[in-house]
Amino acid sequence: MRNIVIVEAISTGYNLVEDARRRGYNPIVLELPGEPSEDFARDREKAYNLCYERPTIIRAHDDYNETLSMVKELDPVIVLQSSEGAVGYATRLAEDLGLKGNPTKNIPAMTMKNAMHEALKKAGIRYIRGKVITKVDEAIQFCKENGFDKAVVKPIESAGSQGLFLCDNLDEVENAVSTLMTYNDIYGRPIERAIVQERITGTEYIVNTASCMGKHRLNSILRYKKVKTPEGGYIYDYAESVNSLEHGHTQLVEYAFQVADAIGFQYGVIHGEYMLDDKGPVLIEVNCRPMGAMMEDRFLDSVFGEHESDVMMDTYLDPKGFSIRLKKPYCPIRQGALKLIMIPKDMDVENHPIWVIAKQLRSLYKISVSNSLSPVHYKKTRDLETAGGVIFLVHDDEDIVNADLEILRTIEKKYFSLLFNEGTSRRWFVDNHIGDTDFENVVNECNCYGAILAAGDNEWERAGVQTVTPQTIDQAHGGFDFVIIGYQVSLLSMNESECLDIIFKTIDKVKSNGIVIIPHTTYEYLSYKKEGAEVLMRVKGLEIQAPIEGRRGYVIGMKK
Repeated sequence: MRNIVIVEAISTGYNLVEDARRRGYNPIVLELPGEPSEDFARDREKAYNLCYERPTIIRAHDDYNETLSMVKELDPVIVLQSSEGAVGYATRLAEDLGLKGNPTKNIPAMTMKNAMHEALKKAGIRYIRGKVITKVDEAIQFCKENGFDKAVVKPIESAGSQGLFLCDNLDEVENAVSTLMTYNDIYGRPIERAIVQERITGTEYIVNTASCMGKHRLNSILRYKKVKTPEGGYIYDYAESVNSLEHGHTQLVEYAFQVADAIGFQYGVIHGEYMLDDKGPVLIEVNCRPMGAMMEDRFLDSVFGEHESDVMMDTYLDPKGFSIRLKKPYCPIRQGALKLIMIPKDMDVENHPIWVIAKQLRSLYKISVSNSLSPVHYKKTRDLETAGGVIFLVHDDEDIVNADLEILRTIEKKYFSLLFNEGTSRRWFVDNHIGDTDFENVVNECNCYGAILAAGDNEWERAGVQTVTPQTIDQAHGGFDFVIIGYQVSLLSMNESECLDIIFKTIDKVKSNGIVIIPHTTYEYLSYKKEGAEVLMRVKGLEIQAPIEGRRGYVIGMKK
C-alpha cells in the first residue's frame, strides 16, 4: 500500500487521514520539530482520537535534511499539509522529493500576510495597504503618513485570530503593537515583527477553493462574524453557510480565483478570508490548507455535499475527478452553522449545562465542548484556540438554524451561567424560600382545561389532574394540554445541568398547541429568574405569550 504523508493532521485537516484510507493509501502523519505548546499538543491528540483508526505518527528531526531522508524512504505518493504551520514545510518536502505541489518560491505569498498582499498588488488586483514593523514608532508613522485613523495590527504569520488587534485610534495601535511584541507566534517563537494594515469595514466571508494544475473551483462559502474584545482583539462569534448567492457573491468568487493566481497556487485547497464592502471584495488573508474549527467530514458533506480535504485529494491524485467537479454548479444541500463559544473571563467551571441546552436545539448536529465532571479551568477567549468549544448546526430549514444560532448567541451574551457554570448561580436561594406553589390558583387564573400536568416538589391531589415530582416525572406519558411547572426547593439540590434537564423534561410533556406555565414561585428559583424561564422556553421553541390582566407573575409559552 502506497503512503501519503500528512504534515500535522490537526483541526479540520485530520479528515485527510480517513480520506487517504478511503482511496486505498496508507496515511502517515509527520509532526513538526520542536516542543509543542500544551494547547497544540492537546489539539493533536484530540484530532488523532477523532480518526476512525489512529494513524502512524512520525516526528520530524530538527535537521530538515534528516527529515527529508526519512520521508524519502517512505516513498510517498504526495505530501499534504493540514495546518497553517505545516504549509511551508510540506511544500518544501514535496518539491525536494519531486512530487506534485506548489513551488517553494511561492511560500512567502502562501504564508506571510505582507507577502500575499504584495503579490496581489503586483498582479494588479485589490489589496490592503500595510507595512511590516518592528516597533511602535514605525506603526504610528505609517498610519499618520497614510491618514489611517483606524488600523489592524497582527503577526506576519498566524491563524485563528491569534494576535489580531482592531484599533480605533492611534493609542490603540500603540497598545496593540506593544502587547503583540510580548506574544509568541504559532511556532512558539517570540514575535519580533508585525504588520500594521489599513482597516477595511464590511461583511466578512470565508471562500474555500481548490486548485489542480492552476485551475480553480469553489468548494464552499461561509459568512462569518467576529466581535471586538475590550482589549482590542478580534474573536470568532459564528459562521454560517451561504447557500444562495446574493449581490456581490459572484464577484467575490471570481476575485478569490484571481487571488489564487496571484500567489501562484497550483495544487491543493485555499481557506481564504475576505471582506466585501461598497468597493467590492478584498482579501484579508489566504490560508493554504483546509479550514479550521475541527469540522468533521460528515458535517461538511451534509451541508455542502462534499468536504474540502477530499477535494484536496482530487487535486493531487485524480485530475479527472477534479475536472468533473470543476463543471458542477455550486449547490449546498442544507443550511449549516457553527457557534464558537466565547469565554468572557478566566474561570473555573464546575458544570457544563451547555450540553443540556444544545441538545434541545432542533438543528443540533454536534457538540464539541468539554463534558468533564471535574472542574475545568478556561482562559478568557482571545482567539480560536481559546474558544470554549463549538456547537455545529445543520437543518433543511434555514429559519430553524438561524433561530437556534440566535438563541445560543443571546444566552452566551446575557445568561452565560446557563452554558458554563462556576457553581455559584443558585446558591443564594437556600435561605430565601418564598412560599409553596398554589396549583389550584394557577389552574383557575390560567383557565386550564383538558389534560393537565402539575409538576411540583410534592404530589398534589385534584380530580382530572396528573401530578408528578422530579422523581416521578418519567411516569407521565405526555400529550398534556397544560403543563404547570411548580418545582421549588427540589431544585436547590441540583446543579445547573440537572435543573435545566428537569425543566426541559417537564416541558416535553406538553402536546402541540399546548401551554406551559411557569409561575413566579418557580422562576424565582431559576438562574436569571423570569428572564431565565423565558429563555428556557425559547430554547424549546415555545412561543412566549403576552401577559393578560389577572395573570401576572407567570411565564406562559405555547408549543407550536
